[in-house]
Amino acid sequence: MRLLSTALCTTAAVALLAGCSGNMTGTTPGTGSTGTQSQFSSHGKHIPHWSYPATVVPQGMAPIGMQSIRTRPEIKKKHSSTGGIYVSQFYAGLINGYPHKNTSNGPPTCSLTASYPNNIATDMVGNLIDPDGGSRSVIVYSGPGMCGSELGSFSDSYGQPSDAASSNASTGTIAVGNIFDNSDAPGSISVCTLAGGCTANLTNPNMYEVAGVAMDKSGNCWASAVTSGGTATLTYFAGCTGAGEAATGYLNSSYGGLDIDNNGNLVSISYSSSQVYVYSGCNPGCTVVGGPFTLQGEAVFGHLNRQSMTYCTGDFLNGEADVYYYSPTSLTYWYSFNNGMDASDDVEGCAYNPASKQ
Repeated sequence: MRLLSTALCTTAAVALLAGCSGNMTGTTPGTGSTGTQSQFSSHGKHIPHWSYPATVVPQGMAPIGMQSIRTRPEIKKKHSSTGGIYVSQFYAGLINGYPHKNTSNGPPTCSLTASYPNNIATDMVGNLIDPDGGSRSVIVYSGPGMCGSELGSFSDSYGQPSDAASSNASTGTIAVGNIFDNSDAPGSISVCTLAGGCTANLTNPNMYEVAGVAMDKSGNCWASAVTSGGTATLTYFAGCTGAGEAATGYLNSSYGGLDIDNNGNLVSISYSSSQVYVYSGCNPGCTVVGGPFTLQGEAVFGHLNRQSMTYCTGDFLNGEADVYYYSPTSLTYWYSFNNGMDASDDVEGCAYNPASKQ
C-alpha cells in the first residue's frame, strides 16, 4: 500500500523507502506533510514509505508526477475469456492478468492501465475492483473473463482508496478502505455502490492508517489498521454501519490485507513480521484458528482462490507474486512468478478471479 505524497520525491523509483521528505508542488501528486512517520517493528526489514500521513491527491486531479520516475508505454488491453490471477503494480500503473496456474512463469494474458493501484480485489462473480489511488476513484471491470470491459466507476469523496471488498461489485455494496481521509484525517471505510457512489464513511479511534478491508456475505465489515502510535488494530463494523468495535484476541504485530475463506475465517497479513494469521469470529472477539504462518517474501496484501485452496500475495520486496497452498491450519509455499513485473514498480495486490465463496 502506497500513499500518494512525499513518497514520490524519489526519482530512482525505489519501492521501499523509510524516509523521503520535502514538499511536492505544482503538477506532482499531493503537497507533502509535516506529519511524523509511524514506526513499526520491522525486524530489519524495509519500512514501506506509505507509513506516514500526507495530503492526498486533490479530488479529480490525476497524478502526473510519475513521469519523473519513468515514462511507461501505452498498454493495450487484451481480453481473456477465462478466470485467472490479477497482480497490480503501483509505479507501473498496471494490473496484469495471468492464468490460474502460472508455474511456468508465463507472461500476462491481458493488462489494464491504472493510476497508482494499491490492492485489488475481485468479487464472487469475477468482477475486478480497482481502488485507484491516483485518480481517487474506484473502478469496476466486468467478469468472469479477465480484463473485461469497465462497468463503471465512482469517486471516493472521503479519502484515498487503498483496498476494497464486495460480494457483487456490480449491484451490491462495496466497502472501500482509505489509507487516510481528506486533509490528513485518520483512515476509514467508505460504504459505496457502483450506481450511487459513497454514501457513508466509517471511522473509529483505533483506525489511524488503514490498510486492509474485508466484507462477508452478510454485509459485516472489518478494517485492518494501526493507531497513531503504531499499534495494530482490527475493527469490526456489524452490518458495515455504526461506530465499530475493537476486535479482541487480535495478535497481528502490524496491519495488512484481509480476506475471508470459505469457512468464514478471516485471513490476516501482518506485514512487518511477514506472517499470516487465520481467525474465526472477530465480531468482536477473535479466536486463532491457524498461524502465524511465515511468508516466503514481504507482502501487505493477499487473496484466496474460489475454493480457498490457494493463496496469492503481492511480494513487493522481490517484485513477484507468491502462491501458497492454503488451509485454515496450514500455509505452504508453492511457487512464484514475475513475468511482466519489476521490483522497482512495487508489486502490491494479488487477487484470484473469482474470489473465495466466503
